[in-house]
Amino acid sequence: MQYQRTGFYKGIPGFTVSSDDGLIEAAEASIYKQWWQLLRLSPVYWYARETGIAPVIPDIAANHFIAGDLSTPNFRIWWERNGKFLFEEVNRPASVRLINIDEPGQNELYQKSVVVEIPLTITSKKIMSDIKKILREIEHDISGSNVIKLSSASLKLKSKKFNQTTIEHEFWVLLYRILHPDISVWKIGDRLQLAPNNHVRNIDLRAMNANFSSVSSPVAKLQSITGRNLYKARFSRYHVERGSFPNYTRVADLDSVQPFGPEHHKDFLFATNETNRDEKGNRIPDSPWQKYLREEYEKPLLYRILQANRHDRRYIQEKGFKEKYNDFIAGLIDF
Repeated sequence: MQYQRTGFYKGIPGFTVSSDDGLIEAAEASIYKQWWQLLRLSPVYWYARETGIAPVIPDIAANHFIAGDLSTPNFRIWWERNGKFLFEEVNRPASVRLINIDEPGQNELYQKSVVVEIPLTITSKKIMSDIKKILREIEHDISGSNVIKLSSASLKLKSKKFNQTTIEHEFWVLLYRILHPDISVWKIGDRLQLAPNNHVRNIDLRAMNANFSSVSSPVAKLQSITGRNLYKARFSRYHVERGSFPNYTRVADLDSVQPFGPEHHKDFLFATNETNRDEKGNRIPDSPWQKYLREEYEKPLLYRILQANRHDRRYIQEKGFKEKYNDFIAGLIDF
C-alpha cells in the first residue's frame, strides 16, 4: 500500500506548507533541524555506524534504525530521505464541522467527539461560554502546550515548550567542549557570545575577584550560563538517542550506561573519548570520535565564532589576526 502523505507537522510554524521546497525551508528553520543536529552529536550512533555493532538498549536501537543515515552533513538530503516521513503526522487534526441532522448518514462521527446543539437564537458570546462549560465538564484538557501527546508521528516532540535559540546554544557549547576539552567553560561562553553584555576579556582576574563576590563576578556569571547549557545539552543528547526531544530530564546513568553491552563497552569508551584524558588522568590524543567531529565541524565552529564576535572582516583582511585565531578559539589568547 502506498504511503499517504498528510503534510502536517507539529514542529513547523503553521503546521503545513503548500510545496516540498517550502517544506524544506520551513524544516531548516524549525526544531527538526536542531533535533537532527543533536542526533549527529551522538557518539553511540557514530560508533554503531563505524563498527556495524548494533546498540543493545531497545530504545536506542529502535531510534537508531528509524533515524537512518546520519553520515551526511547536509540536512536537506537527510530530510528528503528520512526527516519528512519521521516527523509527519499520520493523521491530520480533525476540524469542527456542521452536521446535517436531516441527513445523518452523510457524516460519520469522529472517533473522539461530542455532539452539541447550538440554538441560533442566542448571542455568539453566550454560545462560546456554553461550549467552554461543556468542555470543562467532560474534562477536555487539550491545549497548545499539551497537544503534542496526541502526535501520531514516528518521532514525536517531547514538548512544545522550547526556545530554539537556547537549544542552538546548547548544541554549540557541547560541540565546543568536545573539540576543546581543556578550555575553561566560561571561555566557551565568551567565544560563543552567550552573554554579549558580560565583558570578561583582557581583564585582571585578581582585581575582579577583589571587587566581586565568588558568584557575582562576570566570569562566575558566564561560567554559570555556559555550564547550564553544557549539562542540559548532555542530558538532551542522552534522551535524543532514545527518541525523545527536547528533553532535559536528569538521569542517573548518564556516564555509566553501556549502549553496546559489557563486551564492547571498553572499546566504545576508547573510541568515543571526549576528554583527551585516560582513566588515570593522563593526556591522550584525540579519539576517533573527536577526529571525526573535527573534520565535520571545525570550520562550522570557526564560522560561528567569527560571526558571534563580528571578526569576519579582520579574519579576512589581517594575516596576523587569522594566524592567531586558532589560539583564540582554544582560549589561549584574547583579542
